[in-house]
Amino acid sequence: MLRSRKKVVLALILSGSVVASASQFKQGEVLVKYKDGVLRTRSTMEVLYQSLKVKKIRRYSKVMSGLEQLTLDEEGSVEEALHQLKRDGSVEFAQPNYLLYTLPLNEPSAHYKASLPCILPGVSFIPGCEHSLEGDEDDPFRDGSTDESLAAAKPKVNSAPDDVNPPVADQDLGRLWGMDKIGAIDSWKAHRGSKAFVVADIDTGIDYNHVDLGFNIWRNPNPSEKNDLVGFDFVHNDGLPFDDQEHGTHTAGTIGAVGGNGIGVSGVSQIVSLMALKFISKDGSGTTADAIRAIDYAINHGARVLSNSWGGQGDPDNKALYEAIERARAKGVLFVAAAGNSSADNDSPDSASYPAAFDNDNLISVAATDKEDGLAYFSNYGQKTTHLAAPGDKIYSTIPGNQYRSMSGTSMACPHVAGAAALVWSKHPSWDYKKVKQALLSTVDPLPALSDKVISGGRLNVLNALKYQ
Repeated sequence: MLRSRKKVVLALILSGSVVASASQFKQGEVLVKYKDGVLRTRSTMEVLYQSLKVKKIRRYSKVMSGLEQLTLDEEGSVEEALHQLKRDGSVEFAQPNYLLYTLPLNEPSAHYKASLPCILPGVSFIPGCEHSLEGDEDDPFRDGSTDESLAAAKPKVNSAPDDVNPPVADQDLGRLWGMDKIGAIDSWKAHRGSKAFVVADIDTGIDYNHVDLGFNIWRNPNPSEKNDLVGFDFVHNDGLPFDDQEHGTHTAGTIGAVGGNGIGVSGVSQIVSLMALKFISKDGSGTTADAIRAIDYAINHGARVLSNSWGGQGDPDNKALYEAIERARAKGVLFVAAAGNSSADNDSPDSASYPAAFDNDNLISVAATDKEDGLAYFSNYGQKTTHLAAPGDKIYSTIPGNQYRSMSGTSMACPHVAGAAALVWSKHPSWDYKKVKQALLSTVDPLPALSDKVISGGRLNVLNALKYQ
């Protein structure tokens, strides 16, 4: 049974990790996928919904056609609904709406406090802030009830700063031990990236006005009526994916903080377009339904690499998430995932973190290393499921409010690889995701500590990857 969200948050704080010890799901919600070509009449579906005690329905369309998110009333039971749906011949699969968590080792720092209303730790939506699941059937990204007070409180998107040319050395480059370790500093002499290349940071959002990120924030050439200029917030269903937590801004800085602007730090890809996609709330959790909406938004808006520093333990049957990653594969998109922070073997389904332990061909799972090139004590691993490692201990990067701090976790390792993929792929735009993945895995620095822990046996080296042919 699902523990209350307040108990989950308390347990995560006490454990020092935001990965739940067992599968968690959003109470009262079910995801169901119907088989293609099966006739479902309105009357038949009404009978089904009534028997399941469904009160709200979100119907997905286009590439997600056949998928529904069902919200049950107070008398409905997730377990009973799943039991009934799995016996229905028209159903391809049915599952809980699993919760997914950010993967830093640290809690957000005390010096950053978001002032946004309607966001309380441990509570998804307080009274007056609950969003409706009833929306335009032809647009899965519209809910019909944006919280206007929240949107009004979020910072508006500023104009992008001017480029600094010629480049000026970043002030805190010396604090980025990870950049030096993976050869990024030397690689920038040959290639710094491209604004034409889009990386989606699927996380808690980004401080899109941060002085060290603004120039590299993606700009939507065709914003919708939601005014999604820089990405989308799937928690509050508006076009202002502002980071109210820190995690997403930190990962974004490692991917692509502006390099050579004389300010702060640099991402692995000094020049890039960062798409901000928020599906994780301030308490560090989000739902599978919102995660797949973010994934599909990214691939439908031109992202080539998706950075995913989040996961859930013990959810190997999260088929909806698996299929979303498959849709990314079909569009030629690379999905980079953090391995997890439980010091666990991802080869074991009972202890693995997902999506990192999935077997999608376009997925790269990333463990974390420390300054001594050892496997970080907290990092998950897997000789069959984890592809390589990257720096993840005490990583200095951007946080909201034009600030910076160090954080640790496989959450911090993942964006090193996502940034490296962007840098390599932007240099070789004719490559496909398979070639980029091969380049990253074939050019690692072999390390004794990783020889039996990850598939490649080594730690990322982006300088070597840039030279791959």
